[in-house]
Amino acid sequence: MTFLEFIRKNSLLVLVVIVAIGAGLIMMDYGNQSSSFSRDFHIQVNGTNYKYADVYSLGENGSSIIQNIYSSTHSKLRDRFDANDDDELSADEEAALSAWVQEHPEVEACLSRLQYVLQGWSFGPCADAEENVAINRAILKEEAKSLGIVPSKDQIDAFIKSLPAFTKADGSFDTKLYQNLTGYYDGVANNPMEQAFRSVISDMIVWESIGAMVTNGVAHNTKVQSQIIDAGNQSIKGKTAWLPADKVPAPAAPTEEEIKAYWDTHKDNYKSVQRRIVSLYTITPGEGETMDSLMNTTDAIMQDLSMANGGGLDNILENAANNPEYAAFTYKQADGSSHITLPLCTEAEAPAELTAEVDYNGKKTTLAAIAFGDIESGTTVAAYEEAVKNNSAEKLANIQQMRGFFLTRDNKLVLIKVEAVEAPAVLPYEQAKDKALADLNTERSDNALSVAAEKLYKEMSDAATAGESLDAIFAKATAAGAEVSEFGPCELNLGSTIPEGITVQHLLTTASGKLCPPVVLPAGARFSAVTERTVPNDTQYNMAKLMYQLPMQNARLSNTIMYDWLNSAYVRYNVMLSEHVKLNGSK
Repeated sequence: MTFLEFIRKNSLLVLVVIVAIGAGLIMMDYGNQSSSFSRDFHIQVNGTNYKYADVYSLGENGSSIIQNIYSSTHSKLRDRFDANDDDELSADEEAALSAWVQEHPEVEACLSRLQYVLQGWSFGPCADAEENVAINRAILKEEAKSLGIVPSKDQIDAFIKSLPAFTKADGSFDTKLYQNLTGYYDGVANNPMEQAFRSVISDMIVWESIGAMVTNGVAHNTKVQSQIIDAGNQSIKGKTAWLPADKVPAPAAPTEEEIKAYWDTHKDNYKSVQRRIVSLYTITPGEGETMDSLMNTTDAIMQDLSMANGGGLDNILENAANNPEYAAFTYKQADGSSHITLPLCTEAEAPAELTAEVDYNGKKTTLAAIAFGDIESGTTVAAYEEAVKNNSAEKLANIQQMRGFFLTRDNKLVLIKVEAVEAPAVLPYEQAKDKALADLNTERSDNALSVAAEKLYKEMSDAATAGESLDAIFAKATAAGAEVSEFGPCELNLGSTIPEGITVQHLLTTASGKLCPPVVLPAGARFSAVTERTVPNDTQYNMAKLMYQLPMQNARLSNTIMYDWLNSAYVRYNVMLSEHVKLNGSK
């Protein structure tokens, strides 16, 4: 075939290609990901296009380089205290490392600094964190140009040297680590890798510079924040009582009047199950027909049905079966009827014809599940049965009755039609009595524990108000069948295990010597009190709080403000995403 013959025979295809080229809609492939945008980009920031490879480079480098610096800092510390170079720290070596870190809070502060940068850059609209990193780094480069912030070689060098990862024990610069992270090999620099590394450092400098301007030195109230840190680092001891549910006397059996009153109050819980009358129209493909061609035919049938609002189904099927332009098929039953109508039933009672499995929205399901879906109300059973008697059922037709065609395991297509719906109705008392009795007994059993817990807590609170000691207060719990014990010390910042039912919030908000609010669980009720709380007050703790914890609280606050700045930057720099970028919340 010559080129001119190809054009003559494929004129429509050629026209589509020409239009597509003109509109810039030809599909391009970037690392197995496509973009159908009019301009060749995966993301666009301030009119600058970034292909998938560019985005991958910005995001991957941004994430991995910061993570490598972070992990290198950890590794160097461990190596410094690994005296025998066995890549494991003994208990003594771990203790020495812990003591050193407490004496040098600037190391933890730097690690948190790196962590907050990565968290900030990972924030954004995309489901993939590295794509967010790429977008945010692109924004930083635009903002740097706008503000004239261009870190010099000396500034980048100084920033790198300030990071503990690049500082040896004697304070000198760790050239070997720098070369490892920037791809040096046999003394030869890997220029692209080093440029990528220094580009990330440059963006970090810009990020922190913008942060300093945007947050304008914002900080928590030092005194209040110090108290909050102390609260989170306190060690707590306490007293607790556990009242098992099986120690609470069972409630008395309800009377007939109480059961009936309960049923009357909760009638909506005792309804019959919805029932439906369903008809099935089965289409069998003719000899040699493919399922694809038959599906096209059923699509045309459904369009005709939609135009007729569900009416004239038999005529539509007969016309389609006799239409030579459609795929050949048969639809009549052995007795000559066009369909079978199944008896009124619930979904659980569905006859065998409705238990056939089909594919529906990519999942296996049954015809019954489809027949009982979507429609909440419809023709009543009485109205349908009366219409059948009068041969006027066709007048009840509605497109909402049609559930569509579904392919069965035996390679046939079944159209489901919901003829009538019997809505759930409140069951008479005699039919609902057993279920109502079971529910009432469960509720009373659950309430018995709550009532007993409330009663015991009042007795303990009254004793506390009267000035009785905690021992005397908890003696009342023992008398009620509760198991009393001591707990703690629990160091809250270390996630120490506390008795079931006690929450950290209770421990933080209840004064020493006072009762915590009771907690009722399925297995029992918990009563607790704080007997002693201790807050660290040594030099190491106060230094760490001053040099690490307080600054990090302020860093968190600054990062939150920077998230707002990024949100506004997405609008200012007109960030655009390819349709293939998965957004947060998308599946």
